[in-house]
Amino acid sequence: MLAATDRQYQGDIKALVTNLSQGAAVGERDLLLELAASQSQLLRSALMLERLRIESAKPDAQRESGYQERDQALIEGVLKQVQRRYSPEVEKALLTTLLGRYQQLPDAQRVPEFDEAFGRTPQQLAKALDGLYASTRLGEEGERLSRFAAAREGKPLAADPLIVATGPLVAAQLRIENESKTREAEQLRLRPAYMKALFAWRAKQGRAAYPDANRTLRISYGKVEALHPRDAVSYSPVTTVAGIVEKNTNAYPFDAPKPLLAAIAKGDFGSTADPALKTQTVNFLTNLDTTGGNSGSPVLNAKGELIGLNFDSNWESVSASWWFDPRYKRAVHVDMRYLRWLLAKVYPAPELLKEMGVPAE
Repeated sequence: MLAATDRQYQGDIKALVTNLSQGAAVGERDLLLELAASQSQLLRSALMLERLRIESAKPDAQRESGYQERDQALIEGVLKQVQRRYSPEVEKALLTTLLGRYQQLPDAQRVPEFDEAFGRTPQQLAKALDGLYASTRLGEEGERLSRFAAAREGKPLAADPLIVATGPLVAAQLRIENESKTREAEQLRLRPAYMKALFAWRAKQGRAAYPDANRTLRISYGKVEALHPRDAVSYSPVTTVAGIVEKNTNAYPFDAPKPLLAAIAKGDFGSTADPALKTQTVNFLTNLDTTGGNSGSPVLNAKGELIGLNFDSNWESVSASWWFDPRYKRAVHVDMRYLRWLLAKVYPAPELLKEMGVPAE
């Protein structure tokens, strides 16, 4: 495409490719370090406290999102939840895996502060983790909350081995974060050239270009439709509670709840039963164009009535985000009648139904 692109766009497109390549080159490193910081408990707490201390020294409007005054109750809640989630053995095993993979990255992707804290070999990593987790006091809620009180005021944190170790790590995180922001800002400047070139290129071919709908509300339209993905294989557009009973094995992943099986056996579906099928429907297929992140989206009929919620797609449509093929793309939705029946007959929640203005029968 680039060879056929107007010269006025080529410079920006090449610069965009370089920018994206730079981000991709450190993508695995950034992911591993982000997971180590976000999925741990004590390390996460120490990093969060140090970052809060730094941000709290700024005027509230200048603080990074997530560390403003409005966020402090959430941060305090996270620090309290550690008490229910923390296991030293699990945390060290998690960090051994994540930081061990980080240690295998090329030197160009290494971060000096993390190498200094955790070493460059598995043996050094194990020694560092054993030492930090044997000596830190952050496993006690009072120790975390007392430092939270200081951090929210921008005051120095009481010494602790893990707090001391994370000081340089937060500095490294801020540097990596700023590098990422710089790349993203440059992408915002350069992407319009790519989009203009793409529109022009496709126009010459007589093809339309998808609009950029990222971060916007969008509507997909279509119809309920069966699927015939390959020879002698067909999927009906509607499933019923009979399928729940057929698939039940009393073991994961098909261990149907006992109250659900009992309600199905009773057959009391009332007005939520499909009049044609004379039983309770569960899910249905449509040819709507959906993608990851659309789960929970409402499904409306031609009258604007809520008839279902989107939650999945079929295996054959896994590539639909890149290439939409109407022969194979199906979205899977739960039937609202099934949800009503669950709330009315299986797990009675009359107050919820009343609040939604939905009749139980």
